[in-house]
Amino acid sequence: MPSDLFDPMLDLALRVAMRGQRAKPPVAAPPKVTPLLKFKKVPAKAKETLLEVLDTDEEFRARVATAATEAKVGRTAMMFLERPDGWRDFVDTMVEAAEEPVVESSSQIGRLEQSLSAATNARDSAREELAQAQSTLQDRDAEIETLRGELEAARAELEKVQESNGDLVAQRERAVSELKHTEEVMTRHVTERKRLEALTETMTAAQLSTTQVGGSITDGDVRSAVDDLTKTVASLQEQLDTLRSAATPEAVAVERRVPLSVPHGLFDDSVEYAEYLLNIPGMTVLIDGYNVTKEAQTNQDLDLQREWLLNGLATLAARYAAEFEVVFDGADVSTPTTPGRVRHRFTAAGVEADDDIIERVASMDRRKPVAVVSSDKRVRTGAQTSGANLLFSHQLISLL
Repeated sequence: MPSDLFDPMLDLALRVAMRGQRAKPPVAAPPKVTPLLKFKKVPAKAKETLLEVLDTDEEFRARVATAATEAKVGRTAMMFLERPDGWRDFVDTMVEAAEEPVVESSSQIGRLEQSLSAATNARDSAREELAQAQSTLQDRDAEIETLRGELEAARAELEKVQESNGDLVAQRERAVSELKHTEEVMTRHVTERKRLEALTETMTAAQLSTTQVGGSITDGDVRSAVDDLTKTVASLQEQLDTLRSAATPEAVAVERRVPLSVPHGLFDDSVEYAEYLLNIPGMTVLIDGYNVTKEAQTNQDLDLQREWLLNGLATLAARYAAEFEVVFDGADVSTPTTPGRVRHRFTAAGVEADDDIIERVASMDRRKPVAVVSSDKRVRTGAQTSGANLLFSHQLISLL
């Protein structure tokens, strides 16, 4: 069992390993230290193992030495970490002295003072870490308030767009109704024209007959009446063409999905950009399954890749507001299901996940926000055409 002189150093080493795991990018702890990361303090039975790692792993020992001070870990531990000339003799001497039986009250007082000093150092270290944590929490609270304000602004803008789209749809419906009414009127006028043309022929024949017997109806009168009727029909035809042009789908704006705007300063290939999209209520995240897993789990079998991805998404679903939908290539493949807002499916025989995702984005309700996760150029281009926000596979992998 290591000397009690090393306890503050060992506890500090455990905290350094924990902070490394939480860093971005993470700094891996030595293999023998990894099982200890679930503890807040080093268990007694693990002290010897951790001391051995510090003695043999120069890189890890250097990280701990950077975070250590003599006030935190004591003189003996600092000599062990920094290793100046003669450090071994000094450490051995101090360990032997600490392990000698206590015979005099002065020795007991010394031991107690040493324990008090270590406890004071531990308290100061804890206070320092608490202050840092409180500062980080305040920064996070400020960021959350900023994001909430931006989210409310985005919601208000979305409501305006939806209201505008509703007005456009109503205008189109009115134009179509007017077109139908005009077509009905036109049909009646065409029928009337045919009737009048037939009547004109009869009148012309009658006029010729009357002329022969000295009647008063002339051929010019009949032609003038026909010309007036023709002009009226032409005017109606012009009105009909105008209404048809106004009611065509090309002339009436149609509701269309557009990518959601994001706060200024977020880069579209950053993890922060991905977190912002995943926190939007109602967001559906479509994931190109194997495009993600083959980038992150290259050496694993496909069934293990799928299990890794779905388990990771179940964790993300508990942290973010988005719903996740994963598409894998291949039919009739068995894989475990996951609870909550994570769904997955396999494409039909002969259908690629690329085509499935592109078609899915195009067919979704355009009022719902959607983001597509894939590094495949074809998938990204097709999804962007339908107004989806885009994420690269490595952005999702960083969150898993």
